[in-house]
Amino acid sequence: MFKPREKYEDLKNLIALAVIIILIGGIVFAFLYRNIRMAIVTYEIERLKKERKAAYIETEELRLQVARHSSAERMEKLFQEKYGFLPVEVSQKISTYILPPFDTKRDEDLEPNQTGK
Repeated sequence: MFKPREKYEDLKNLIALAVIIILIGGIVFAFLYRNIRMAIVTYEIERLKKERKAAYIETEELRLQVARHSSAERMEKLFQEKYGFLPVEVSQKISTYILPPFDTKRDEDLEPNQTGK
């Protein structure tokens, strides 16, 4: 009537159940680990975006300060304060001109047909 049990049938069932539980536990662990890592990476991305924005704002403020401190009017004012120079008027400004280069050959060095002879 009853089939005789195999000697290791209970052990096989127990091992199969343990393998199934380990697989399900591993899948749940992998899923949770992935979600936790995603949350950490997302947090880092947002933090770095805020740092980048702050660095950009600081860079633009520094550029503005450089432009403000290197203006011609400010330089003139500093020279007046530090060295006691008087304000420069338009008629006192020095103009420089770059002359075109000229040929330094003498008339004797030129060929006869170039001197008009």
